[in-house]
Amino acid sequence: MVATTWGPSARRIDAEGGFGRKVETLTRIAAMLLVAAVVARPWVAQSAAPDDRPAEVTRQLPPAADALQQSSREVFIAGYVGAPFYYRSNVHLKRADGTDLELKRLGWDGDALYFPIDGGVRTVQWWQPAGFMIDFLHNKAIARLGRGAHGRKLSNPVIEEVETTGTFKGQPAPPRMKLTDVFERLEFTHGHNVLLFTPMLRLFAITPSVRPYFGLGGGVAVPHVEVWHPGEPRENRTNEYQYSGPAAQFVAGIELRVGKWSYFVEYKFTYAWIAAALTGDESWKNFNMPGDMLRQLQRWWRSEPPKLGTLSTRLGAHQVVVGAGYWWDRGAKTP
Repeated sequence: MVATTWGPSARRIDAEGGFGRKVETLTRIAAMLLVAAVVARPWVAQSAAPDDRPAEVTRQLPPAADALQQSSREVFIAGYVGAPFYYRSNVHLKRADGTDLELKRLGWDGDALYFPIDGGVRTVQWWQPAGFMIDFLHNKAIARLGRGAHGRKLSNPVIEEVETTGTFKGQPAPPRMKLTDVFERLEFTHGHNVLLFTPMLRLFAITPSVRPYFGLGGGVAVPHVEVWHPGEPRENRTNEYQYSGPAAQFVAGIELRVGKWSYFVEYKFTYAWIAAALTGDESWKNFNMPGDMLRQLQRWWRSEPPKLGTLSTRLGAHQVVVGAGYWWDRGAKTP
């Protein structure tokens, strides 16, 4: 069952007083800040630590070895592009009109080249051979309703029919339904966004400039939830960014370093647990993440249940990304 309160770990509204729920919300926020502080602490400490490596040792290192040693004092800042290939997943929809519906094995499309193009940005600090990456990934995920991102017309539209269980508008659901019978729009297209914190490890160097790496980490999903239902007024449309649950990723790639620049090709697997609220709210021009997150925090604080219901699913995706970035020397001194 999908919880009717805000956030994937939120409890159901019960007989507890409002103060207790506010304490619970503050505790959850404090825990998130504490985790962020713990993972960031060694990165910050590294930037303040002096470079006590003897100068004569530096002079004796060959150029390739010196580049690898220098990277322990550098931060890698990069961007990349990619295209996700999603697993099918179940969607659970619950609304106040008597709908408690499970839709089985929906297919998801990416529409990666439609603006904004799918990809991400990252920063990595290395302590040879280990590192830590903060990675923000933007993908799109669109249910097969015969349209592309934001209702864009397609040359070969596909409307999917899926198995269903449960109830739909107070009646037993038929064994199969077209998605267009339930949704006018079901997508995360201003982003199936995930913010990920990933410990990294470099492997042996293939050449002085080429080295493989891998990482395994976790974070949070912050998608732009777009859920519309056919025949319903605009005020029933959900269009907003939400913190919707945890996420995880595995990465494995190979890097080519040329001076202060690096180019990489990487396999990325991501998985997100989406527990979205159907609110009827709309972002300013559908692109106002800070305002949406503030509204969500206020609803948590007031212990408000979602006005229109809930929707949950899980999104797992494979993709290969290509990118480039710059090495910023944090140890450099101004003459």
